[in-house]
Formats: sequence, C-alpha cells, structure tokens
Amino acid sequence: MDENKNQDEVLNNENQIDNSLNNVSQTDENLYDEILDSSDKEKSSSSEYTSILEPDDADENSEIGSSDDSEIDTDIKKSNRPLKVLIPIIVVIAVIIVAALMIFMNKSKINPSLSNSGSASSSADVPEASFKIDGKKVDTDDLVFLKINGTEIGFDELRNCYYQFLYGYGQYYGISEDTFKNASGDDLKNMFDSFKDTLAEYIKGGYVHAVYAKENNIKLNEDDEKTVKERIQSVKDEQGDNYKNFLKENYMSEKYLNIAMRNNVLADKVEESLSIPEKDFYKTAQKELYQVKQIFIPFGSEEKISDEVLSSNSVKDYDKLSKPARAQVIDSNYDALSDDQQNKAKKASKKVADNLYKKIQSGTDFDSLMKDNTYDSLYESYPKGVLVGKDYDYDEAYLKAALSLKENEISKVVESSTGYHIIMRVPLDKKYINKNIEYFAQTYNNNAVNKVLYKIYETIEVEQTDTYKNFNFGDLT
Repeated sequence: MDENKNQDEVLNNENQIDNSLNNVSQTDENLYDEILDSSDKEKSSSSEYTSILEPDDADENSEIGSSDDSEIDTDIKKSNRPLKVLIPIIVVIAVIIVAALMIFMNKSKINPSLSNSGSASSSADVPEASFKIDGKKVDTDDLVFLKINGTEIGFDELRNCYYQFLYGYGQYYGISEDTFKNASGDDLKNMFDSFKDTLAEYIKGGYVHAVYAKENNIKLNEDDEKTVKERIQSVKDEQGDNYKNFLKENYMSEKYLNIAMRNNVLADKVEESLSIPEKDFYKTAQKELYQVKQIFIPFGSEEKISDEVLSSNSVKDYDKLSKPARAQVIDSNYDALSDDQQNKAKKASKKVADNLYKKIQSGTDFDSLMKDNTYDSLYESYPKGVLVGKDYDYDEAYLKAALSLKENEISKVVESSTGYHIIMRVPLDKKYINKNIEYFAQTYNNNAVNKVLYKIYETIEVEQTDTYKNFNFGDLT
C-alpha cells in the first residue's frame, strides 16, 4: 500500500531513514561476553497521519545530537539542514539491523556502484580493507577509533559503519566520495571532520539496546544463540560460493557478521520486553489513547503538479489517483516551489480548509466531507481513524489539538508543519481497534520503545581517540 508507506515516511521519526540503512555496532566480543553471555527482524515503523511530522521538523526538533559543538560545514547540507541533525534518526529509531542481513533480505548492497549495476558479484570494485597513518598502511588488529561507554571500537566496526553511513545516508545530503575527492585543503578537512563527528554519533546509536540490556539483565539464552547461528547460516546458504565476495562487497568481516547478528537478536529481546502484547493493548488504549480522524489538506494541494515531479514520482495519470494517493506527489511539488510560490500555495490550501470547516459548522456531515476531501494517506485503510497518545512523536501543533478534544468534538483548522488539519475525536471502537490490532499496537509500541531508547542514548558517552581524530579522507579503504 503505497499510501500507507508515504504516511509512515513523513509522520514518525522512526521512518525518516529507510530501515534498509540501519546502524550496526558492537564489534568488541568482550563486551558481548559481558552483556550477552550467562535482527533480521526489521521494525516496520507505524505512524498515523500524512504529514503530521515533516522530516525537517522531525530532525530539528529532536534533542539528541543537537549540541552546538560540531556544526557541519555548509557544503555538507541538503535543504539548508546540517548533516548532524540526522543523528536522532540514525540512532534509536533505525533499530540495529545488520547491513549484510538487510542486503541478504532485500537483494541490494551497501556499495551503490554495485547495487546500481545489478551485478550479482562485483567484489573487485571494493578495495581491500586497510588503514593508513601518516600515509603508511598499518596493522589494523589493535587500532581503537572510538570508546563508547568505555567499549573500544575497532577497525572492522568502524569500516562497516563508515561505508554504510557514507553510501546509505550521504545521498540524503548530497554527500558521496566525490564530495570529498573534489575538495582540498581546509575545506576538505573541515567537511571530513564534521562527517566523522556525525559518524561517531551514528555508531553510538547502535549501543542503545545493548546498554539497556546490560542495565536490565537481558541476555541471550540457548534458543537465542541458536537463532543467531540459523540467521548466519541462512546468509551463507543464500550466497553459496559467493559468500566471501558478499562480505567484501558489503565491507563486512565474518567476525563482525556474527557479532552483528547477535546484536540483532538482543535488540529483538529488548524491544519485546518494552512492548505491550496485542492481547493487552485495548486496556492500554482505554487508559492512554484517543481515537481521532481528520480532514487533511496539504500545503500545495491546489497547485498544478509539474511534469518533472510527476516523472520523479513515477506517476503517469495523476488525475486518476485518489486524494490520499496524491499526498506524496503534492509534497514533492510543493518542495520544488520558490518561497513566494510556497506562501501563495499555503494560502490557497488554507482557504480550502477554512471552507470545509465552515461547512462543518453549518451542519455538513464530517465523514462525508472527509471522504471527499481528505488527503490523509491512511484514510483508505483506516477510515474510522487512528489512535494517538501524549508520547506519540507527531507534529506538536497537531498532537496538542488532537489531545485537547473531548469525544465527538471537532477542532478548528490546525496548521502543522506540512498542511492543515480538521480533527475529530470519536469514542474508542473496540471492534475496529481489534480488527486493526497489529497496526495500532505496533504504532504504540514503537513510540514507547523509542522513548526509552532516547533516554538511554543520552546517557551514552563517546570518546574519540587520537587515531580517529587524526585520520583523513582516503586513509580508510
């Protein structure tokens, strides 16, 4: 359901970055002996309403990684956003999923030159793992680049995360290897230092589950260890004779694959411990959640969609799309407008929302207006609304308005970061909620888990060693 996918991408922090580009950390086996002794499961993030939380706002409003001590160079930007605001998305929400496992499941590769070519095996395109100090290659076995809560981050982990971050997230900010290759002198140093600062935070984010597990005595048992072995074996079976090339293409060592798989299973256990079972969810909903539905009018709803936007969104017959299905295209089209054009477009959309609100005040049925006018991309799947709570990571204005409503009360026109909303709160519908229990419970649990993991993230300390501080672009391959 493309509409639902669009909904999830713009609403909740957890899906601002595709789950296929998740961070993996914990290469130190001693740490794992301590934490784990005695996932290929991707968290398909749940969210509620189209454009309630716009990516820019999601990043900028987040507290994690918002300190002023590592401002990014202006060349490493997209849409005037510093690279470092990506940190909160990377860390907690992206859930720790091993890159190789993701690639195995999705048939893609970290290295974009490989995935774009569609080649089954292009390990020759990947340089051999190496590191230089003062221009000379050195033994990488004992190198320490970062210390996270005292745990040493070695070469295998750094290298995997470096390329995963560069190839996975750089595209969102116009960064590639060419960005650095085309720079020189102080410009290159400043850009790469800022990149490294953000990379360190990215790696730090992979530790939240392990830290929580240690603090709460969550360990892998025999069944979990069996699961780890089964997952690794699945990768080997799938790759067959190409297994070694597969690891190389994805900047992975076999040792690191094993540890990352264990990290996955641990993350699953942590999140399960923090989640409410579906059978108990309705009781929680009665205590904490509101059922609401909305008429959503996005900024730019009245603008003509350009041919370029239609093409970039692979849309051939826009007029035949339902309004919920148009939301993504409208958003793309609006982003391409100049500031003056955007201001005019917002006024036009506001006028539509105001007219709809006047009709409601005059007695027109809310549901009939919603059916004909809403661009809410979840409407077609959840026509009776969705659930919201105080800890849901939504646009502040939207959430404040929704949670202020009494049952059967309708809000005035609310402006969020991406459009205008007319919200109606309705009584909890037990039958409807149970029918959609998987979606609603997952949405709630994702928000609850993320809230806890954010707190853990804030307690984690990162120390950059001299080796990390002093390495330059080109030293690592």
